[in-house]
Amino acid sequence: MKHSELVQKIGVGLSLIFVFLFPLWFLPITSDFYEFNKQILLIGTSLVLLLFLSLHWVMEKQVKILRTPLGLPALALAVSVLLSTVLRSPNKIEALLDPAQTGTILAGLVLFFAVSNLFKTKQEISLLVTTFFASSLAISIIGLLWGSGLVLKTLPESMNFAKSVIWSPTGASLNSIVYLVVSLIMAAVILIRNKWAGTASFLPAIVVSVNLIAIVLTGYLIFTPQSAYKPTFLPQSTGWVIALEVLKNSPIFGSGPASFFSDFTQFRPIVFNLAPNWTVRFTSSSNQYLQILTVAGFLGLASYLYWIGRQMQMFFKSLSSNDGLSLAVGAALIVSMVFQLWLPLTTMTFGLMFILSTMLVLAHRQAGLSTVHESTFDIVAATSTGHSPIFPWVILIIVLPVFVPSVYLVSRAYGAEILFQKSLVAASANDGKKTYDTLIATVQMNPYRDTYRVAYSQTNMLIANTLASNKDISEADRNTVTQLVQQAIREAKNAVALNPIKVTNVENLASIYRNLLNFAQGADAWTTASYQQAIGLDPINPNLRIALGGVYFAQKNYDEATRLFQTAVDLKPDLANAHYNLAAAFREKGQYERALASLNQVMQLITDKNSSDYETVVSEADELRKKIEPKDTPVSEKPSIPTQLTTPEKELPKPKIVPPIKVSDALAPEAPATPSGQ
Repeated sequence: MKHSELVQKIGVGLSLIFVFLFPLWFLPITSDFYEFNKQILLIGTSLVLLLFLSLHWVMEKQVKILRTPLGLPALALAVSVLLSTVLRSPNKIEALLDPAQTGTILAGLVLFFAVSNLFKTKQEISLLVTTFFASSLAISIIGLLWGSGLVLKTLPESMNFAKSVIWSPTGASLNSIVYLVVSLIMAAVILIRNKWAGTASFLPAIVVSVNLIAIVLTGYLIFTPQSAYKPTFLPQSTGWVIALEVLKNSPIFGSGPASFFSDFTQFRPIVFNLAPNWTVRFTSSSNQYLQILTVAGFLGLASYLYWIGRQMQMFFKSLSSNDGLSLAVGAALIVSMVFQLWLPLTTMTFGLMFILSTMLVLAHRQAGLSTVHESTFDIVAATSTGHSPIFPWVILIIVLPVFVPSVYLVSRAYGAEILFQKSLVAASANDGKKTYDTLIATVQMNPYRDTYRVAYSQTNMLIANTLASNKDISEADRNTVTQLVQQAIREAKNAVALNPIKVTNVENLASIYRNLLNFAQGADAWTTASYQQAIGLDPINPNLRIALGGVYFAQKNYDEATRLFQTAVDLKPDLANAHYNLAAAFREKGQYERALASLNQVMQLITDKNSSDYETVVSEADELRKKIEPKDTPVSEKPSIPTQLTTPEKELPKPKIVPPIKVSDALAPEAPATPSGQ
């Protein structure tokens, strides 16, 4: 066997291993067991296969590329996503590394290109399809074992995360359903046509039978009316509103990959506050087409539609042929496109789409269809033959500068995730020192992820509060508290700097400042400035108004507190806590009639009349009635929703240090960030 053939065979073997493992791959050593690990597997495999393909060309002394209808659309999709990332994404490193974002798409396209050119023979293509079906069967069997509850009681304590009837290594039950339906359609078409020569017909028959049972069981568990596992979806109308608002500011490139969370908080319509899941902050849109329109603009959507349009063209070409495999894979791709009308793609389903696209191209090659053919590319040189074998080396020289830094970046990102998970485990065990030290190592390993900075800032603040709670605080402890507070603020500001339009980063900074109100000079102005910045990034969130109103309430600025609590009521009239805080502000201002009216609203909104919250409100209302003339207070009917009441603070947060510590003005909040697109 020639060296070039050996390299090609190794590439084929790695591809088969990837196709089988990808939907099953998870590791409980990172904070995200499923999507992030699949993302790293996808990126790592695509880089290795690209390197093997380049080495194969060097050893062959020529570059042979499979020309397909998907080549140009793949390039267009890659360019559009990259442009959107570079020009629009607020945190470009996160866009490259976060699941189902830029890195996923680029890695998937590289995988598509590499596998399409590594697989040469019908036997290799048949093995690829067989491996795909085997992986599908594994998902089905796991779904049946868990869905029936047969294995739940036998799981060790280390697998507590898997003790659910809907658990799946795919990361979500909907991922499993999509994967199983797509593979079922593919197997069913092969059975009907009975033209596939790669294996005996019993394998597709088993896939159809077992997958169908697993799909029915999983669907029953998550979609029945009484199910506790129903997935939460962003309404299609809300997704449209968000997309249109983003396109007003950036129609060509959208808001940038990994920025939908910020788009949602900034642009969701006020009617969303009336939805049952109004507190959920979505990280993806209502479906894949709206998702890519929002984050990549018209250019991204056009390139994506170009990509799937050429896939449909290949499917229709399969209809006129007698090849069952190309027809089956094409039908599976059509089904996956239909799913995308209701679901945004995850890393798992993105990978599925790229695997199917690769199999479609290879099926056309196996069938000898005119849509696919192999071409040789050379650099013309002044030689006797007219060609030079230097081109494969040029390709390798281009690939290596991409391969090496990519492996370095991905390795550090993965190492940081492992450390972050260790810090979470230490925190759950109340091991403060290990949590602190591990978070330092996490931030050093990957300083570009705002989530790590937020966690580190909160840990610093927690330790500072613990030390400040001591009755007799020493000068050394006072200095330590000062250092911890400054570090907490610095890391919170670093998180904001990494992604200034992500409201949770600004909320965290505001929370840090708020905890300093009692023992740091200037913290009051910094707190209000940060909350106002957060409100600018999430303008219809009533809870942010309540939080800022609570700060003014503690400072006895009841006019501002009343204004903010009233705005919270206007934003969500059925939020009992907003009415309750408004009643407290009215009471402190001596407006007892209005306070009583607000408390009556609270009583109407509390669903559990036997709860302690309801008893508290009734007691406070009775006290108010003693202060005013008895008269009927009109109460409008409101829909009842579950609630938990929180009282605005009359005092500043504890602990308190006297005299207050001095914090550098350099740690004050920056000017409010301009949201993406403005």
